[in-house]
Amino acid sequence: MVQQKSRPLRRLLPSASSRQLAPQAPPFPTSSATLPPKSRPSVPVACQDCRKAKCSGDSPSCRRCERLGLTCEYAAAPTGTALKALKQDYDALQAREASQRKLVDLLTSLPEAEAQHILYRMRSGTPAETILNQVMAADALVQLAIAPESRLRYKLLYKTNMPQELLHNNPYLDTLIYEGASLYSRDNISSPSESSRVQDANTPNKANTYSAAYLMPFHAAHVVDPLLSNAKPSLWTSVSKDDTLMRDLLGVWLRCEYSFASAFQKDYFLEDMIALREDFCSELLVNAVLAYCCVCYTPLPDRAEYWNPKTLTYRFMAEAKRLWELEALEPRITTIHAGIMFEVFHNLSGLDEIGQVYRISYISMANRLNLFDTPIPGSSERTRKGNVFTAWALFKWDTLVSFALQQAPLLTKPPFEPLPDPETDSQWYGEIWVKYPQNALLTPSLFGHLFKAKSELRIIMHRFCTMSYTRGTRMRVKEAYELYTELQKWQADLPDCLQPKGIVFPAQLQLHGYLHHLILAIMEPLDNAEIGMALDQEPNAKDIIAEAIRNVQTIMRLYYIRHGFETMDSFVMVPLSSLGFRCLDRITDQTSHADLEVMRSTLMLVVYGLYQQHRNHYLSKALYRVVRARMRPQELDLVKETLELEEENADQLGLQQAVRSSWPVIIVKRREDLAAHFLKNVVGELKVNEMSLNA
Repeated sequence: MVQQKSRPLRRLLPSASSRQLAPQAPPFPTSSATLPPKSRPSVPVACQDCRKAKCSGDSPSCRRCERLGLTCEYAAAPTGTALKALKQDYDALQAREASQRKLVDLLTSLPEAEAQHILYRMRSGTPAETILNQVMAADALVQLAIAPESRLRYKLLYKTNMPQELLHNNPYLDTLIYEGASLYSRDNISSPSESSRVQDANTPNKANTYSAAYLMPFHAAHVVDPLLSNAKPSLWTSVSKDDTLMRDLLGVWLRCEYSFASAFQKDYFLEDMIALREDFCSELLVNAVLAYCCVCYTPLPDRAEYWNPKTLTYRFMAEAKRLWELEALEPRITTIHAGIMFEVFHNLSGLDEIGQVYRISYISMANRLNLFDTPIPGSSERTRKGNVFTAWALFKWDTLVSFALQQAPLLTKPPFEPLPDPETDSQWYGEIWVKYPQNALLTPSLFGHLFKAKSELRIIMHRFCTMSYTRGTRMRVKEAYELYTELQKWQADLPDCLQPKGIVFPAQLQLHGYLHHLILAIMEPLDNAEIGMALDQEPNAKDIIAEAIRNVQTIMRLYYIRHGFETMDSFVMVPLSSLGFRCLDRITDQTSHADLEVMRSTLMLVVYGLYQQHRNHYLSKALYRVVRARMRPQELDLVKETLELEEENADQLGLQQAVRSSWPVIIVKRREDLAAHFLKNVVGELKVNEMSLNA
C-alpha cells in the first residue's frame, strides 16, 4: 500500500440552512441593547443573611433584606473588607479572654469575702467587663482616699504630751502601742497560733501579720467572714429586706461590740442563719442583735434615739419585743441569747432597771435548761459546745452587771465544765478576722484568748461581788489582799498577746481597764482603821490605789491615741465617768497648778469621750450632761476653747427621755450612801438644779 503524504483538512462551512437562520452580525455594535449583560460589582462585606445570596451591600439595609423584611446586620462596616471583619472578631475574642483571665486572677488573689462577691456576680450573669470596671473603679477610689495615719492618729487633748506623773515605771508605756519606734518590730512578742490562710501567705516575718494593728485605728479595719458574706438576715426579719445593709450592721457589731457581751458563739449563729436552722438562730435573736447593731453603725445619724419610731434602731427593737412576748415563756438557748441583747440595749439606753427584768428571766431559763449542771446537756456535740459557750457567756455577763450595779450576782457559781485552751482549739471560740487598708493579710482579733482570760477574771470578780455586795457582809483587809494577790497572778499568767507589752485592740485595753477598776473596787472601800492596822502588808493599800488610778488614766489615753472615741464601745464610758468624777472632786481653788493641769487634761479627755459616745447611745449623753453640769466655769471655758465640739442649744443639751438607772456613777464606800449616787438620782438632782436656776 502506497503511503500518502498527510496534509491539513479543509475547513467545513456551515450548511446553507444554518447560514440562512443565523443573523448577520454587524462588524461593530450599534447600541448598548445588543451588549452582553455586565457582571454584578463585587461586595466587600455581605450581610449575615445574604452570605450565599447576592448582597447589594447597601447600608443600612441591603435590597434583598429590605424586600424580604429581614433584619440586615453586617459583621463589619459595609465599606470594609472581610479581612477587617475577621480581625475585629479576633480582637473581640482576645478582649473577652483577657477579661476572663483577669477575673480568675482576682478570684485567686482577693480576700475570700470579696472573691465570693465576685463569684456571686458572675453566676448572676453580670458581664465580665462590668465586674472588672467596678473593681477597677473601687481600687481607684481607694487609692484616692486618705489612708489612715501610720503613726499616732489622734493627739491628746489640751496637753498633747503624756503627763509626767504617768511616765515613770509605767508598764503600759513600755509598749508597742505607745512607742512609735517599736511599731515596726515585734520580735520580742510571741504570736499565738495562726490559721492556714495566714501561714500560707509566705511572709518573711510572722510579726508582719499583726503590725497593721499597731499602725492604724481598729475602726479602719473591717470584718472578713465567709459566713457573714453568705448570710441573708432578711429571711429572719420583716423589718428590712436590705441584706447588704444588715450584713454591714452585723460586721460593724462583730468588730465593735461582740467581744463585750459575747452572748453566743458567732459561727454557730451565722451557720444556722444560712442553713435556716433554729439551734442557735431565731427571728427573736436576729431582730434583737440587729437593734444592738444599729447603735454601732455610724452612717445612721439618730441611732441613739431608741424612742424614735422613724429610726431603724426602734423598728428592730419593737419587732424583737413583740417576738419576746410570744416566746418568753418557753426556755430556749436563743431566747437566753436575746435576753442578754435586750439587757445590754436597755443598759445603754439608761434603763437598766428595765433590763434587770430580762436578766431575771433569762437566768431562770438557763436554770430550767440545766446549763450549770454537770455535764451540760446537748442533743449533739455541736449543740453541747454551743450550750457550754452560752453558760460561760451568761456567767461572765451576770458577774459584770452585778459588779457595775454593786449588787450580789444572781448566779452562785461558774459553769462546772472548763474552757478549752485557745492555742489548741481556737475554733471552739470562733475567731474574728479583720482586714486593714493596704494590708494583704488578715489579722486575727485573738478572740479565744480574750474570752478565756475574761472568764478567769470574772471568776475573781464574782467572788468579790459575793463577798462585798451580799447583804450583811463586808470586805475585810485580809480578804482584799487575797483577791489582789489572785489578780496579780491572773495578770502574770496572761498569754503574751494579752500582756501590757502587746495589747492593742480595744477589747484588750478593755480587759486591763476592768482589771484596775476591780482593784479600785476592792481597795477603796476598805475601812481606814483596818488599813492602818495592816501597814505591814506590801504593797501598801494606798499605793495600790494610786497605781490603779494611774494605770486607768494611762490606758484611756492609749485608747484615745490609737483608736479615738468616735466608734461605739460600751466599755469606755465606765472608766471615763469614773475618772471624770475623780477629777471634779479634786479640782478646787486650792489645787496646785501642776495638779490642776493634769486634772484638766484628764477632764478634757473625759468630756470629749462622753460627747463622742453620746451619738451612739443615750447613757453617755446622760453622763455627759452630769459631768458638764458639775464643772466650774473655768473648765467649761476650756471645753469650748479646746475641744471643737458642735455648739448645742438648750433643747439639745436637755435629756429628752427619762433615766431609769440604778448604776452608781462612782465606787461607793458605804452601802447606805449607794442610792444617792444612782445615775437616776444624780440626773434628777441635775434637773432640780436647772429648774431652780430657770426660776
